[in-house]
Amino acid sequence: MTTATRYPVRLIAALMLSAVSGCAWFGDETRRAEMMAVPAMSQTLANAESSLTDAAWPQAKWWESFNIPALNQLITTALADNPNFKAAAARLRQSQAMVDAQAAELYPTVDANVSFSAQRFSANSTQAKLAGENFRQLLINPLVLRYHLDFWGRDQAALEAAVGRSLAVETELADAKLLLATAVAASYFDLVAASEKLLIAENIVADREALLNLHQVRLTTGLVAEAPVLQAKMALQDARQQLDGLRAEVELQKHLLASLAGQGPDWGQHILAVHGVLPKSLALPADLSLRLLAHRPDVTAARLQAQAAAQEIKVAETGFYPDVNLLAFTGLHSVSLTDVLLQGASLAYAVGPSIEFPIFEGGRLRANLSYQEAAYDAAVERYNGSLLHAVQEVADALTRWREIDRRMAAQRQSVIDSVEAKDLAASLHRNGLNDRTDLMLADLEAHQQRLQLTALQGQHFKVAVQVIKALGGGFNDIKNDSQKLSYAH
Repeated sequence: MTTATRYPVRLIAALMLSAVSGCAWFGDETRRAEMMAVPAMSQTLANAESSLTDAAWPQAKWWESFNIPALNQLITTALADNPNFKAAAARLRQSQAMVDAQAAELYPTVDANVSFSAQRFSANSTQAKLAGENFRQLLINPLVLRYHLDFWGRDQAALEAAVGRSLAVETELADAKLLLATAVAASYFDLVAASEKLLIAENIVADREALLNLHQVRLTTGLVAEAPVLQAKMALQDARQQLDGLRAEVELQKHLLASLAGQGPDWGQHILAVHGVLPKSLALPADLSLRLLAHRPDVTAARLQAQAAAQEIKVAETGFYPDVNLLAFTGLHSVSLTDVLLQGASLAYAVGPSIEFPIFEGGRLRANLSYQEAAYDAAVERYNGSLLHAVQEVADALTRWREIDRRMAAQRQSVIDSVEAKDLAASLHRNGLNDRTDLMLADLEAHQQRLQLTALQGQHFKVAVQVIKALGGGFNDIKNDSQKLSYAH
């Protein structure tokens, strides 16, 4: 066997030896983090006292279920003009561009180059043969081919990691959409509640002013002492402070809605506060605990990030193996500028592999692998944290719904009782069995009860939004719901 024939055999043997011994370079393998299963929710769902029907999950435009055109327009404007949401969309375009860039690594590259140099060799240098000579060189390479031979799957794993991160960013955009839409809806319902409370507060102030005038007239005529007048003044001041606070709350909510919609504060002055339609009962999907992962964009994004981190580990592992590139070029090379294009002797070409062997890296490869493994563990734990947060958010939303539903029922009865007390006071007053003060106090009490009911109604709408948010707000990733995350060393 000649030297020329022995060399490829030795090269192949070296490559095989590197591949076989590569795993030994990785260092001691540590236990990787594991993704947890969905925690048990059956008891929590049973305690919610809601009929688990085959109701559909929230739709993509869930806000339309409240039948409020003003709210629909607000959310549509926010999704189109909110700067933070547009920034998230730009990040998605960036990630998609990175996928295209990484995919290009799987294909050969072809380029061209032209170089010219002029040099004079020193008469006292070591190049004795060319001492004192002027030297010119022209290189024209119209075709230069480079192709990375992905023997160990590095480029493919890097591409899958880039795709996973891009899908995660896309899912994060869906989560940003959900957060923005729910923030707009919650703020709008705060505005509606504040506007309705403002009208009731104005009636309370008017009643307090009338009651103070009545006590002042009675004080002037000597029918009452000064104490009732002072108490009426203090109650009036409290009512006016409450009124001023509600006016400020209405303005602040309009400012917030304008900001969420990506507009200036003046734009918010024209927002109409219209009461919507609230579902009478909470109907949850019967497969909530089974398909929760597929309807939570934050959990899906965390899972995709962990999957991408697993691919990054594979990329880091390939650094321990020889790297092979195929190089080729053809062109014209000459030291004479006149004959480079006229003589066939100027033709030059080459083709062959370029192989790099990682022999001593000072611990860089092991450090990079350890870093990627730690990044994977962190990504998995972030997924586990997102899953726990999602389950807690569902449980909290159901608990708040149950609480507000009971409080609403009790407060409605209080309003009914206050109205009956007012009617009774009015009847007694007509028959001369009580004075006007009792009637006015009964009217004030009815206003106070309606004020509390209005506040609870606003909270009721907000809790409904929280339930929708906890259920994913129309996000659906059923195609990846059963996908498992795996790590192979």
